Amino acid sequence: MEYDFIIVGAGSAGCALANRLTASGKHTVLLLEAGISDRNPVLRIPMLGSVLGVGNPKYDWMYQTAPDPTRQNRTEIWPRGKMLGGSSSINGTIYVRGDRDDYNSWSQLGNQGWSFDDLEPVFKRMEQDRMDKTGEHGSEGPIKIRPVQGAHDLSQKFVEACAEVGVPKNPGYNGAVQEGTAILNTTSSGRVRYSASQAYLMPARKRSNLTVLTGAQATSVTMEGKRATGLKFRRKGAVETAKARKEVILCGGSINSPQLLMLSGIGPARHLRDKGIDVVHDLSGVGENLHEHPCLTMQASIKGPALSDDIASIGGKMKAGLRWALKGEGPLTSVVFQALAFVKTSPELSYPDIQVHFAPLGYGSDENGVFLMEKPTMTFQPNVNRPRSRGRLSLASGDPQEHPIIEANMLADDYDLQTLVTAGKFVRTHYGTDALKDQIIDERLPGAEINTNDEWEGFVRSAAGPTFHPVGTCKMGPDAMAVVGADLKVHGVEGLRVADGSIMPQVVSGNTNAACMMIGEKAGDLILKGA
Repeated sequence: MEYDFIIVGAGSAGCALANRLTASGKHTVLLLEAGISDRNPVLRIPMLGSVLGVGNPKYDWMYQTAPDPTRQNRTEIWPRGKMLGGSSSINGTIYVRGDRDDYNSWSQLGNQGWSFDDLEPVFKRMEQDRMDKTGEHGSEGPIKIRPVQGAHDLSQKFVEACAEVGVPKNPGYNGAVQEGTAILNTTSSGRVRYSASQAYLMPARKRSNLTVLTGAQATSVTMEGKRATGLKFRRKGAVETAKARKEVILCGGSINSPQLLMLSGIGPARHLRDKGIDVVHDLSGVGENLHEHPCLTMQASIKGPALSDDIASIGGKMKAGLRWALKGEGPLTSVVFQALAFVKTSPELSYPDIQVHFAPLGYGSDENGVFLMEKPTMTFQPNVNRPRSRGRLSLASGDPQEHPIIEANMLADDYDLQTLVTAGKFVRTHYGTDALKDQIIDERLPGAEINTNDEWEGFVRSAAGPTFHPVGTCKMGPDAMAVVGADLKVHGVEGLRVADGSIMPQVVSGNTNAACMMIGEKAGDLILKGA
């Protein structure tokens, strides 16, 4: 098995990259995915992809974190997509580019070519936003972008409530100014989820120069000295080897990519030796800089109806299914969250420091995945846009089948704790607005008894969790802890790149799926320039 390029991971970045590298027909590409196909049509229904996919080991890696000493030693499941399309096949379909200054800060850290002005053409090339009238977005790209279809009345009221507390309406939050509130944009055609697989991989699979293997878990990058030559992977119980004439590109995400580097002998030398792995290249930053958007889940009981009421009964489910099938409308075309707000908690700030997701229903999660609450509820989820806390990822052993150790340390920096306290207090101001006050029965989370700063801090440490946006473990930059350069090549190793959310030196302000697809697109440009 010999190809020009081998891509590891068919997630948001990997699908985009596979499409770009095979478009000309000049290069042969092998795309490996450890998970299964995404052919199950149920998962392509926007609402059901999330509700049925998250927490199902058939579709979700379901990584378990180590006890977090900054959050009362709690552990949790971190969902990551385990199928073609990766997390874009089970996520909330929320399309957010991020704030312009996010990317400018990457450039200022020494990553030439990664400013927003450099990346805006890449975003436009991705986008198929035919409702945009500003010219700020693309209209012919592979990713279909639409506002939530038939947003629930509660979501509209949330937007009105935000305006009452000083957050301007801004349906163009993916444009020049991020601050504001709106019914959110989704990666959806309305009826069908537009995952990276649907948008990028489906058309590319018709090309004879692309080979896609599912159920193929990479076990190590093969090396000759300090040059990557190919890949070993396990498929159907046997270990196989594929050779790369030009490059191996890791697109496994912020958990899988650093794990595979370390399994291949590339990482912190002492840690690798402790796990019985021969050191090929000592690269101390691999697995470091792990960070997430820490968030709170806040809920209020309401008079109703909530979105979940429409699908609570058997009859409601049947009606919703028929509306989806016949007209492409109704609750199944929606997602859990329908509106969002980017907020400056202080007027002195130059950027929105929190994001608030809003769901016109109650939901929770446990070891069995996501579930919808029966009683009418609405959910607010504020998170810190630019967290300062950092964790790390390390190997549990040298066995590729064993999940790595995830140390989140999510509230290690007091800035993140205090920003979430401020965000929680801000969300509570919505309850007294004209738009929402007549809807609310009582506050369910955190509860009216939480009032003082100490009480809020206690609640945050007991309840804060991930937004499912882990990044940073193969940081891009020129510094000693960076793993890749601005060209995404692994420092000190030839023929090997990383192209996924793990390369972000600082997470973008907002949901990360759009940024990960952009990274795959950008990687294609960088690789083809030298191919």
